Amino acid sequence: MSSLLLANFPPLTGRYSVGCHDIEWQNQQPLNSKNPQEEYCRSVLMRLYYPAKIKKEDHKADWISHPDYAKALCEIAKLPEFLSNWLSGLASIKKTRFYKDAQVLEKEFPVIIFSHGLGGNRLIYSSICSDLASHGFIVAAIEHRDGSASLAKGFEDEWIKYDNVPPEVWGFRHHQLRHRVSETELCLTALDRIAKKGIESSVGPNFKGKLNMKCVVMAGHSFGGATTMLMLSDKFCRFQCGLLFDPWAQPLVMMKETSIHMERPVIAILSEEFSFWPDNYESVQELIDNSVYSNKSICLSLNGTAHQHQSDVLLVLRYWTIFDFRSPFQIDPARAIDLNAEAAITFINTILSNPIIPTSKFTTLLTTTSSSKASLNDTKKRKRSRKSLNFDPIMKQTKKSKLAL
Repeated sequence: MSSLLLANFPPLTGRYSVGCHDIEWQNQQPLNSKNPQEEYCRSVLMRLYYPAKIKKEDHKADWISHPDYAKALCEIAKLPEFLSNWLSGLASIKKTRFYKDAQVLEKEFPVIIFSHGLGGNRLIYSSICSDLASHGFIVAAIEHRDGSASLAKGFEDEWIKYDNVPPEVWGFRHHQLRHRVSETELCLTALDRIAKKGIESSVGPNFKGKLNMKCVVMAGHSFGGATTMLMLSDKFCRFQCGLLFDPWAQPLVMMKETSIHMERPVIAILSEEFSFWPDNYESVQELIDNSVYSNKSICLSLNGTAHQHQSDVLLVLRYWTIFDFRSPFQIDPARAIDLNAEAAITFINTILSNPIIPTSKFTTLLTTTSSSKASLNDTKKRKRSRKSLNFDPIMKQTKKSKLAL
């Protein structure tokens, strides 16, 4: 019945089979005066998608781990209760293309940390995350507990509901972004520990020696794109690059007390729907153009796509949305996921072929005044060079890279 009403997930495009495993990682650092409560998170919940060795006894994972996740999505969509109950029941038994708690392949893989958008969670980007994993990445999808998730499982198994606040309440969004940064940093700490010592549990996959923490990528959709850009603005960030899926840039532009200056190259993959939003489009353009690696950054838009084509929502509902003739964005959702993943993987592999060596705080403290002046001169030369080439990373790349579907 669920296959007739909710469409099946398409086959993964990479060479690897994929497993998934949920991890709750507790913060080992106590709350103190240097760690304000609004920026402190007790733990972080994430789902790892990874290349896996599948055995006969392994089973495909359910798409939604609890019916309440699906009910929360239906509430945000303002569906009637009877329809919400029916759809959430179907969603909770819908099978994916990856396997729950399968063993990780005996190999070290680059890492991607994924941040969801408003109304998302760690589950509903399973298509893009698992497809990236099938190409040889370990993807950690965070479930944010800042009130931006449609529903989130709390540290003590309580439900954290969606804060239905208007998007443009910037003070509230900035508070959420600070919390998201804390969760992402805790996620990095957890992955460092897991890479060295594995998970202290007799049940589940062994990740010891499987995560290449020297090759880490930050990614996010919509508000998760804003989270990604904020993380990449740290001069000492450990990420090699960023993946921006329909980034919502305006919360960053409105952060008067913080200068957003990305220190890593990014690829911004815009849906056609989002590229028609002038204010946000111009904000993304400005942030990329002012970034350190603007000459290595790319922006492209995918014709026929809507904002939710980068999540699972339109994928599983494609039997329903095919009759919605009001929408001009009618690309096959499975094709949209393939295009997003292909663009992201191509970009990551290009950057990782010549990796960036992160600047450490210790190295910076040893830098002499003369070398600082030399660095300043190099920066001015780079800016003059970029200006002389009239490089416009969004307009130029969008015109050249727009995919005709």
